[in-house]
Amino acid sequence: MAVLKYVEGVAELSLEEFERDMRGKPIVIIYPRHRGRSALVGLFLETYQQNIVYYGLSEHDNTIKSWLDNMITDPSFPEGFGSQTRQALNNRPEPEELAETFGADLATLRSEPYMLLLDMFDNLEPSKEMGRFFRALPNYMPGHAQIVINARLLNLQPWNDMLHAGQVGVVGNRGPLGNGIYGEDQKLGQLEVFALSGGHVYIDGRPVTRWDGSLPRHLFYYFVDHTMVTRDEIFDIFWPKMSVKEATNVFHVTKRKISERLGYELTNYSSGFYVPSPRLSIHYDARLFENLVAEAIENEEAKPANWYRAVQLYRSHYLPYIHTPWVTARRDELKHKYAQALIGLGRYHLALDEMEPALGYLLRALREKPDWEDVHQDVMTIYFQQGRIADAVQQYRKLEETLHRMFGIKPTADTRSLFEVIAATG
Repeated sequence: MAVLKYVEGVAELSLEEFERDMRGKPIVIIYPRHRGRSALVGLFLETYQQNIVYYGLSEHDNTIKSWLDNMITDPSFPEGFGSQTRQALNNRPEPEELAETFGADLATLRSEPYMLLLDMFDNLEPSKEMGRFFRALPNYMPGHAQIVINARLLNLQPWNDMLHAGQVGVVGNRGPLGNGIYGEDQKLGQLEVFALSGGHVYIDGRPVTRWDGSLPRHLFYYFVDHTMVTRDEIFDIFWPKMSVKEATNVFHVTKRKISERLGYELTNYSSGFYVPSPRLSIHYDARLFENLVAEAIENEEAKPANWYRAVQLYRSHYLPYIHTPWVTARRDELKHKYAQALIGLGRYHLALDEMEPALGYLLRALREKPDWEDVHQDVMTIYFQQGRIADAVQQYRKLEETLHRMFGIKPTADTRSLFEVIAATG
């Protein structure tokens, strides 16, 4: 039970939620962008143990036919398993025929309820054949079997259509942005932007890795971050020294390159402003982060949960490898809010007399904003209450040195008085 609780914590998903999300679904997807995917696999293995049948796809399992052929002959499966699938493979079958025979073979694999866990599933290359196979498969699967898919990357389709049809469940999608890309409007493209996690971008589940130069990438992030912007504002940021004619030409070429990389128009032009395209659902971690911080400040009851989610979202500084002026300014702004979230959590735990977690969050905040004197006071007070006088004195010296280096000033009278009380007990 202790192991299970630990795995639940890492996976950020309770067993109750986990089982609810997969109940009655022939196929279950572990959400690809969930940062605890390995923990979710561990949750499956720990919870269901002997009821799990495991198969890890290799680079040789890159088509439906090669995967099925390799799996049914794998020595970890019982001898004779897959006889109907094997016979179908010899007859140049359609994907739907393979789905029917494979479903029939799954019925014979075990008589009691079980799950077939397909790990490293992204070795199976997306194709029309693959889509047709999995769209048909739920119709032929036995009621006592489920297929669980774990992959680093999964396309939007066929899974989103199958989720809407009640054939697919998704676990681990509550942590990602807006519950992830599955379950959204089937007519919309799904754009995921992780500017607080190294600058990763996905369109319909596929990573965008080529931008045809840095300018399209930088303009892409500017558009995502600015939901209502004029052409003049864009020109002032990107081409301040060009004539309007020259800037207009470069702008349209750059904008077209973005559309080519995404397969969608990123923006619409309306009433003098560039706004997000209505054809895209945009999942943007920086915007969600800011919304959580704002909600925590405004809503007392939601504070701890929102502070925690904000801190979890902030995995790295904003677009750390881009150093243009607007990105640098934005990075500083978000770093300030991250420190606010850490302080919020630190003081929440401090109010509960939970000194160690409070200290951990407050020290993390000071790594981001070393000049915040009131946070140094909190840390000094915690050290003092723990009897760690030398650490409290050292914390004061750090503050003293930081304020002198950054501003040429000394700590306030309140902080000096606190230091004198602490030092007198040493």
